[in-house]
Amino acid sequence: MKKELAAMAAAFLLMTGTASAADGGIEGKVRGPLDLGVSIVVSDRGRGSGERGRAGVGVAIGGERKKTDRTIELQLISRAADMKALSDDEIAAWYKDGIAPTGADVFIAKADEKGNYAFSGVPEGSYYLVILMPGGGKLSGEPDRSSDARDLQQFLRAWDMYQLFTIGMKVYAVQTVDIKPDQVTKFNYDFTASTFQERKKTK
Repeated sequence: MKKELAAMAAAFLLMTGTASAADGGIEGKVRGPLDLGVSIVVSDRGRGSGERGRAGVGVAIGGERKKTDRTIELQLISRAADMKALSDDEIAAWYKDGIAPTGADVFIAKADEKGNYAFSGVPEGSYYLVILMPGGGKLSGEPDRSSDARDLQQFLRAWDMYQLFTIGMKVYAVQTVDIKPDQVTKFNYDFTASTFQERKKTK
């Protein structure tokens, strides 16, 4: 009898639309003007010294091999999140260390070396998708001046801190996306386009 009542209750919830639906997600590919992934480069840190000594002019030249991380980072931030409810420590951990605050529907991920990314288990709602592309050359620190980027500046707490630590010298783009239950939204972005605009979006 208990099983029958439970089944009837579940059917009623489904009919009335009050049953919780499975979370959705978003996935896609980001193209960048630079090689992505982590690569080994040779950096010449040597210097020439013009000081004359008993041995003549001293010149020191050196170099080292180091890893250069050109991994694209993405942040998915709920537009319904209560920024005022987050503590200063949570904000600092998020902006400085990339640790998403608990209970605020903020998700952080990195794309693979080909620029593919995915978020899963995302509750239904409207989100800011922030795409952080490692800078280089003329692209370093170039701002996104879209309306979505301006909205994000007003939405986040301590925007100056976010800009300094999270964005830094990266090129970034902001796009609002809607996540629906039981669906994976497709969103691709191309930084190599002439302007920072969405180039392909399919639901």
